[in-house]
Parts: sequence; C-alpha cells; structure tokens
Amino acid sequence: MRKLLNSPWFVAVLALAALLFVGRAVFSTPSSPAPGAPVMESTDETPSPAGEDGAEGAPRLSLAGALKTLVIPAAARDPFALPVRTDAADPEPGSVVMVEVVDRLRLSAIWVQGPAVFLLLNGRICQPGDTIDRFTVETAAIDGAWIGHLGGRSFLPVGQELAVPSFVPGSTTPLSK
Repeated sequence: MRKLLNSPWFVAVLALAALLFVGRAVFSTPSSPAPGAPVMESTDETPSPAGEDGAEGAPRLSLAGALKTLVIPAAARDPFALPVRTDAADPEPGSVVMVEVVDRLRLSAIWVQGPAVFLLLNGRICQPGDTIDRFTVETAAIDGAWIGHLGGRSFLPVGQELAVPSFVPGSTTPLSK
C-alpha cells in the first residue's frame, strides 16, 4: 500500500475519484431526505409549485429556505459570565439573608495643629473618636492610626488601605442573574 501511495498517478486517480463523489453528492438532489434534513410539511391541500414535490409529496426546502427557518436565540449566553449560583436550600420569603460586604478605609494623611490631630480618611477630615461608616478612629500618631471595626482593631499606616469583611442583613431577592 505504501508503494501505491508514493505513486503520483495512483494518488491523482484517488483525488479525482474523491472530487467526483463530493461533486455528485453536492450537485445531485437526493430521492429521500437525509436524516436530520429539514422537510417542510404541507398542511393545506393546495398544490405546490413545480419542482418542489419530493417522492413523499411534501415540499422540500432549498438550502436558502432551510437557512431562513433556523431560529437564532435573541439573547446569546455570554461565555465569560460567571454561572448563576442556585442553592438547593433557597431561603423562605420572610427570612433574612446575611450578605458579606467588604468595608474599605484609606488613610491618606495625618497632620497635627497644636493639640489637635486630624486624619484624612476616605477623602473626609476627621479626628480620633470619629466614626466613618463601620470604622471608629481610636487613636492617631504621625505614622498611622488605630482603627476599631466589627472584627476588632487594626493599625492603619499612612497611605495604606484597610479592608474588613463583615456580614450585614440583605434581601432575599438576588441582586443579579
């Protein structure tokens, strides 16, 4: 077999035979529809135009007609979207769901004017003892501040950001699907 495939004449004959079979399959009309080929069923008793009746009596669709009958969904699924998580144990409509929220606090600057110490937290000027969102400024020094939050207390250096996850009551309806 290897000798035959190395012969250019034998390969040319095989190529011509393949082209002949492909051309015959493409350009000839089959006597019966291929499995899975769309066939439009006629519901009324009106005669169909000449050349469309097949052996079964049902009009056949042309390639253009078959393409027109394809249904393309209006909303395509985004392949990069994260799957929607559906829990088997959905909460009851009246129950409260705890949602995890990450609170962030950024200390941009600290300055001292006489006995007063001022901090620039999330773009707001505050002093020790003030509360911003769920954070409380306990003490402040030149290098940073001690911040109290629901999880305890943390030291926040100047120019850094503090991120604290906390759980808050949320709604039972999903935010996005």
